[in-house]
Amino acid sequence: MKKINKNEINNNQNSINVLRNKKILIIIGTVLVLVVIFALLFCLNKKETSTSLPKENNTILKDDVTFEEKAIEGQKNILLDILNQEIAKYEEICIDEDNNECITAEEKEEILNNFNSFKERLENEEVSQENIELLKQEINDYLVTLDPEVKLDDLISEEVKDKEATTINEEESNASASVGSGIESILNSAKLNPIKTGYTSLDNQVTSVLNSVTNNSMSTYEKVKAIYDWVINNMSYQIGFVIGEEIDSLMNTYGFYEKDAIQVFLASNGFGTKKGSCDNYSAMFMVLTRRIGLDSYVISARNTNGTGHTTVNIKINGKWYNFDPQREDNSLKNGKIMYYAFGEDDNDSKPYTYVNRNSDVSAFHAFAKQPESNYLKATITVGGKSYTAKTAVSGYKYVIPDTIEINYATNPTTYINIETSHKVDYIHTMSDNSSTNYVWETVSGDRGTINTSGTISITQKWGALRYEIIHLEDDLGRELNFVFRVNYRDPNKQFTIEHQGGDISYTDYVDLIITTRDSVGEVTLSGKVIETNDPKGASAIVVEKSPFYDLRVSNLDRTKYYYVVEITGIDEAGNKATDIANITVKS
Repeated sequence: MKKINKNEINNNQNSINVLRNKKILIIIGTVLVLVVIFALLFCLNKKETSTSLPKENNTILKDDVTFEEKAIEGQKNILLDILNQEIAKYEEICIDEDNNECITAEEKEEILNNFNSFKERLENEEVSQENIELLKQEINDYLVTLDPEVKLDDLISEEVKDKEATTINEEESNASASVGSGIESILNSAKLNPIKTGYTSLDNQVTSVLNSVTNNSMSTYEKVKAIYDWVINNMSYQIGFVIGEEIDSLMNTYGFYEKDAIQVFLASNGFGTKKGSCDNYSAMFMVLTRRIGLDSYVISARNTNGTGHTTVNIKINGKWYNFDPQREDNSLKNGKIMYYAFGEDDNDSKPYTYVNRNSDVSAFHAFAKQPESNYLKATITVGGKSYTAKTAVSGYKYVIPDTIEINYATNPTTYINIETSHKVDYIHTMSDNSSTNYVWETVSGDRGTINTSGTISITQKWGALRYEIIHLEDDLGRELNFVFRVNYRDPNKQFTIEHQGGDISYTDYVDLIITTRDSVGEVTLSGKVIETNDPKGASAIVVEKSPFYDLRVSNLDRTKYYYVVEITGIDEAGNKATDIANITVKS
């Protein structure tokens, strides 16, 4: 057996340790190289990603301050400086009631309180650009009341104006560079599918605008920017309203879904008046960009102060980009557009949050027409004529243009045949006017149910000329109101009129209800006083159409005098009838 040498063992052990240390160093070095490579790749990728996204809201500004915030802060500071100057001036002004150069103590206190009130409103953390513009106008108006020769703009020093102009030019340059580097390539990569609304007058307005600001040689980005500019430059802010009757008409006449009908109404109103709220700005920008082929939607939002807002989101290659011309219009710099609300992505900070974008998108149907199954459709036949209407909404009113002439001598009972597309509950009532602003649950009249067809009978009761109203409602809440005028008459009898007191409780006027019988068509009513003991004389008494009944006799004094009124009615055939109304002294 070989004898073990200790020195040899130690030498071998040292060799093993050296090899082991070399391996460890190689592993550590390899890991460090890989870490450096991954870090470089990450930085390169981050840089590439950041340059591919629009960053108008964060351009060149430190501490995440946006153009909008910086613009507001700058304007606040200018206004605060002016207010402090005015406060200092009026704190030093003399108090003397008899000296024109001075003011009274009460006036001084009021002026200082008003200036301090303006300051408090400016120093509010949630003050918006819209609030700034309002305050500018209020401060300017107040300064003019104090001194007609002094306006707000006169109090801004030339140094401040020059500094503001320099800042605007720098920010505009930075903003333009950002717009070009970010959203331009994204817009130009969008797949286009141009569509019209199908509402002729609106489509013509859109065509006119696009022809004036775009041409075929322009890129998609250039067209969108030109549209954005046009909306901002041509619109001025004004709170507006959505009119329910207009929306119902667009849905029923043109077949729009409700969300689409609202946007058509708002856009049409904006193009027509050049005024509107964020709703109008957004609707106009949406229909313009859809015409050039972009997938645009009006999206509801909620401002940080809780108020509502609408903006436009455009979907491009699966991602959303925000365009807000009304918000941009609120923060112009000397009339110049900064483009900070042009092409924001979902990661950009905004002064609002979306309420439910998915819901807004699904409710919009790109101006497609509703299927017939969405409508309650009904046909009524009366007086030998048929009339058809349909509705996809509640409360829709169809007024039949004809006056239905019925000879009640031979037709004391007239039948109305009704055909419906759905099972409906009906109410049949009558009125002296064509209004259907009723709470139908409380209206008196004939009630019943019609599956798909049925008959309602009407009879002449007290007056020859009246409105018949048939209210139909299905289980989905769609309501259709047929309103038609019936003229019951006996051609063998003389046309007559007869008055009743509609309201006789007042001393200075009397309202009259006039019943007509055996007339032909509509009856035109008039009246005149033919006898009175009122010293003013008959010519001083006014007889005119009543706002609630048929005729109103006014300028009376029923505490002392009586009046005899001759009422005249002329029907469409020229037949004439008269009646006498005696208005006596009120006891």
